[in-house]
Amino acid sequence: MRKILMILFNFSLFHFSIAQVDWTLQNTIEFPRLGLLSLDNQGFIFISDLEGNLYQFNKEGIQVNNFSPYRQGALSQLEAAWTVNIFTFSRDLQEYRILDRFINPVAQNRIPIDKITLAKVATLGNNNIIWVIDEADLSLKQLDYRINEILQQQPLNLILERSSLEVIDIREYQNLLFLHIKDEGVYILDNQGNYIKNLKIKLDQKLSFWKNYLVFRENDHLVLLDFQTGKREEFDLPEKLLPNNIMINQYAVFFFDENKVLLYSKVNSPLKNF
Repeated sequence: MRKILMILFNFSLFHFSIAQVDWTLQNTIEFPRLGLLSLDNQGFIFISDLEGNLYQFNKEGIQVNNFSPYRQGALSQLEAAWTVNIFTFSRDLQEYRILDRFINPVAQNRIPIDKITLAKVATLGNNNIIWVIDEADLSLKQLDYRINEILQQQPLNLILERSSLEVIDIREYQNLLFLHIKDEGVYILDNQGNYIKNLKIKLDQKLSFWKNYLVFRENDHLVLLDFQTGKREEFDLPEKLLPNNIMINQYAVFFFDENKVLLYSKVNSPLKNF
């Protein structure tokens, strides 16, 4: 009987070792003074530096293109996940820019000061609109960038009761609007700015999405949180001393900070089925 138990124990250890998937480091992009990073749906990587210059890398981490704006200033928002356009916003310059997939500008302008006194955060939305939080009157505004007109305006304190309204980040994703508010987590609104729910999580990075998941680091784990159902998936990190910022695409898992980007093969990782 003891011999049979030992055989079963050894078999279970062998089975576990086969099922376990290790992380595989694919490449490292050395990038001192990294500002923001974003991924498109074709596998390209977009990185801005602290002056607002934009660099495009292929899925292997090799630079293939770059763009330098006429007016230099750090970017507050960089979004490349849209099918056609890339969106950038600079709070310092109070300017937004929309570029094509080859990072050629197709629309750029200053935030209209007569309609938005001080844009704190901004994100590109569907139907040629930009969502903006106006810090001057703490309101959520929809700006149609084609005609430079405000289509909708709502005071934040009417949408989010008992909130500090200290918005850190904003993103439209899957026809939902996500607001990251300091010490309160992530609020989800519909595409008309109506409150849906609050995800009480702590984020130390920009909002990051993969499919139906919010992606972030919590202690020594990579967390995928389904923002529809609330279901969590947790994975051990490849190393403990890794950059805090995490993004995912169909090819790789990215860990990055202000100096470098680490590309881990997704198919050779615990996230290969996600």
